[in-house]
Amino acid sequence: MTKKIKLDNTLKLMVALDLTEMDPILLSYVSFLCKVWNIEHLYFTHNIKQYKLYDLYDEFLEEGITVEDIVDRGLERSIQRHYTASVPHTVLITSDDYTESILSHLAKEYQIDIMVTGNKDELQGTGALTQKLVRMLDTHVLLVPEEAKHKMESVLVPTDFSSASARCFEVAYSLVERSGGKIEGLHVYNIPSFFFPYINTEKAIDKTKLHLKEKVKHFRKKFKLREDLSFRYTDREGLSVVEAIELHAEKGVFDIVVVSARGGNNITSLFVGSVTNDLLIRNRKMPLLVIR
Repeated sequence: MTKKIKLDNTLKLMVALDLTEMDPILLSYVSFLCKVWNIEHLYFTHNIKQYKLYDLYDEFLEEGITVEDIVDRGLERSIQRHYTASVPHTVLITSDDYTESILSHLAKEYQIDIMVTGNKDELQGTGALTQKLVRMLDTHVLLVPEEAKHKMESVLVPTDFSSASARCFEVAYSLVERSGGKIEGLHVYNIPSFFFPYINTEKAIDKTKLHLKEKVKHFRKKFKLREDLSFRYTDREGLSVVEAIELHAEKGVFDIVVVSARGGNNITSLFVGSVTNDLLIRNRKMPLLVIR
């Protein structure tokens, strides 16, 4: 990663556009981000699959029009209509069979800090592109859903008390610095149900919460987190960890969720943490910022 997300830094963002109904949503949200972050330059990029390029070339070459020309015009129209910020931008059009590879190459070439992409319904169930991007890129990745709100006042940071998740709180502080918003840490726990016939359920929950308070105290001290940072604990009660996070996020009306690309057992950067991996393939209602 080239820079941390801090308001005193000038950031470079790359926005992956695809000439679909998602583009206006991304362009509008990025315009909002220009007010929240100190963005130096934006790169709007579109990759044309090469096999599609070859199928269309003969048809347009007779008229002296290339597929790149058509894509460029379409992008410029959409940018003029939906991008309202004053931060300078550059349009990059590429042709490659592997979108994630070319985006990774461009991110390195232009020293991108954050890759912004859409989280569309059609990605739900596989999440192949976003999963590959998070694994391959050496940048933060911001997934913007169709229902994203233009607010940065309430940030949720799920945590497993690892050093990887601790870095997410640094970013969260920057996200709400201008708005004066709130940050909440969330830990999802579970007491195996097969213990319940043998132990008092209420006592087990009370002891678990006392244990978690001690973990938070140690976590806060170890990573020098602010004393006013609030933490919540929630029993997943038969839900998956991801489902519990999403349920809490929706009930709390959070504006963005910040997670680490790596899990608690930080073996290698090639693997995405299991919770983050599951979040990537779901169509949530709020943006997801994945921190490298």
